[in-house]
Amino acid sequence: MAAEITIRTLNESDLPALAGIHNAINPDLPTTVEEVRHEISRIDRRRYIAEWLVATTAGTDEVVAYGGYRHVPWAHHPEKFFSFVNVHPDHQGQGIGGRLTDEILSAVRARGGRRLKAWTREDRSPAVAFLRRYGFVEQAREFESWLDVAGVNLDRFRIYRERTDQLGVTITTLGEELRRDANRLEAVYQAHCLLDIDIPRDDPEPPTPPSMEEFLTQEVRHPWALLDAFFLAKVGDIYVGESVLKRSDGDPGLLRQQLTAVLPAYRGQGVAMALKAATIAYAQERGYRVIRTFNSSRNAAMLAINAKIGFVRMPAWVTFVKLLDG
Repeated sequence: MAAEITIRTLNESDLPALAGIHNAINPDLPTTVEEVRHEISRIDRRRYIAEWLVATTAGTDEVVAYGGYRHVPWAHHPEKFFSFVNVHPDHQGQGIGGRLTDEILSAVRARGGRRLKAWTREDRSPAVAFLRRYGFVEQAREFESWLDVAGVNLDRFRIYRERTDQLGVTITTLGEELRRDANRLEAVYQAHCLLDIDIPRDDPEPPTPPSMEEFLTQEVRHPWALLDAFFLAKVGDIYVGESVLKRSDGDPGLLRQQLTAVLPAYRGQGVAMALKAATIAYAQERGYRVIRTFNSSRNAAMLAINAKIGFVRMPAWVTFVKLLDG
C-alpha cells in the first residue's frame, strides 16, 4: 500500500534533505548541499525545461524522496526528457517511487514530451525491475571506472610524451594558457566544441554544443573547476586535444574525469595517453586518492586507454527509454 505522502515542488530549504538521501543511496560517492544546489541550477531554464519535486510524509513534511525531469542540454530535442527518482532506503518499498514517477510522467506529457530517459546501475535490481514495470526499455550502457591514483607507475607512459614531442604537440593547461594570454578562452571554447561533438554517443540526436556562456559557467568558472587540471594538447596555437579533471566537494580525495578527446588527425599517436598521464601526475602530486570516469560502451578507444592505464571497471549504468503517447 502506498505511503501517505505529499508531492510538491522543491524549496531551497529541502537541499540538505536531498544531499542526505543521495548519500544514503550512494555512500561511496558522497555529495554536499552546495553540489546539490549547483546541480539544480546548472540547467539554463531560458533554453531548457527542468523541474525538481520532493515527496514528504503527510503531516510532518519530512522529505523522504525526490525526483524530477529535464531536457537533455548536450543532446537537445524539445520532446525528449530525462527523469530521475531517488527514495531514501528507509522509505523504499512503500509506493513512493511510483507516486513520483506517475507525477513525472503526467508532467512530461503535459510539456509535450514523447521520449523519457532514465538510468540506474545494473546491480541495482529493484530499480531495474521498477523501470521495466513502467515500460522503460534498455537503450545503452555507460561504464563507470575508478583509478587508484597512487598505484599508477607513470614511468610506463613516458614514451607517449616523447611521441607527442616528436609530433610537435605540446601538453599544457588552461591555467598556463590564460596566464600567458587572457584572450585564449575563445580558441579553447571552439576546440572543446569540436572535440566534444566527435565522441561516440548513445543519443540519436546530434550533440548540442554549449554556448560560450555555458562553457564558461560549467568548465571555467565552475565552483570545482581546476584550471591547472584542464589539460590541453596544442600544435602552435591550435588546440588538438583535451583532458579535464574537476574536484569533488563531497569527497576531497576524489577527482572527476571530464572530457578526454583528440582531433581525428592526431588519434592513434599517443596524444590521448599523454594527456591522461598528465592528469594522473597532477593527481599524484597533490595527493588525490582516486579518479572516477564514465565512458559510453560505444567508445572502445577510450575504454581501451583506460584499461591500459589501470582503471577498474565498476558496474555499468544502464540508460532506459520510454516512449510516451499523447
